[in-house]
Amino acid sequence: MFLYIFLLLIVLVALGLVIHFCLDKKINYKDLKGKHVVITGGSSGIGKAAAVEAAKLGANVTVIGRDVVKLTEAVAEITSHCADKSNQKVEYAALDVTSDYKEIEKCFSSIEEKIGPIFMLVNCAGMCICGQFEKMKIEDIKQMVDLNYFGTAYPTRYVLPGMKERDEGLIVFVSSEAALIGIYGYSAYSAGKWAVRGLAESVIMELVGTKVRLTVAFPPDTDTPGLKNEDLTKPEETKLISGSAGLHSANDVGKQMIHDALVGKTYSVYSVSGTLLTTLFGGSIENAFQVVLQVISMGFLRIIMVGILLSFNNIVRNGLKKKNEVKTK
Repeated sequence: MFLYIFLLLIVLVALGLVIHFCLDKKINYKDLKGKHVVITGGSSGIGKAAAVEAAKLGANVTVIGRDVVKLTEAVAEITSHCADKSNQKVEYAALDVTSDYKEIEKCFSSIEEKIGPIFMLVNCAGMCICGQFEKMKIEDIKQMVDLNYFGTAYPTRYVLPGMKERDEGLIVFVSSEAALIGIYGYSAYSAGKWAVRGLAESVIMELVGTKVRLTVAFPPDTDTPGLKNEDLTKPEETKLISGSAGLHSANDVGKQMIHDALVGKTYSVYSVSGTLLTTLFGGSIENAFQVVLQVISMGFLRIIMVGILLSFNNIVRNGLKKKNEVKTK
């Protein structure tokens, strides 16, 4: 028995060393002084919180959104947090990131002409409309895929060539824990967020050998205006399931997201459930510790996950029972 344990330890150590020496070395940035940070969906919620943190770290910030009034207010708030108000620039650009790619290209080119090359892109624009898939409006399904997927893909498509040419840059994708596990009521929303996760993990591999890095964030329910709108359409079953991860502050999520990207993390997670899900289902290699942990704990974590899924199924079953009881009255 002891011999088997010893051999297993040897294998795990060897595996860890191989991964450590084969992975690209992470680049740690202590601040964003003089760097240009662009944040879509930056007029409120997680996006605005991320913009504030970037400003505190010395960045020149451009926030992108559709509502000029909200963008103007956001610029004033972000500016108040600048580390060096006399030298830092904070601007906004009114843009629908689901527009034709040529419109995206035109807007981003103008942004770079004004403030300089984009060093960091944070894709925060997104939305969620909940409901059982067969009851969803077709236009709502399309709107979510357009915003959640193409609203991330198009800006990323624009910045990648320049970042690769300069051999530096950071990109953040804001996905969701619903991109790691299917959840009742999130069917149409999850489709777009799973696509974001798939794009992220593919681009991460395309960046191997460069100094450009991509971080994909998996926030759970976060206290934002978007969540308040989401709750208007959220079935009771979905509230019970998604609420099990707790409610998080937009300021905390936005701040951690920026700092996780600065230290080169592949996955940015904010809860126990996020850690569990990325350990089980994350396809990219974060570091040697992550892989060794997966090898050791995968079976045990899968048992935990099965228990969680069965509890979710029970919530759905009870909801269906209540609906049937109402119909028979």
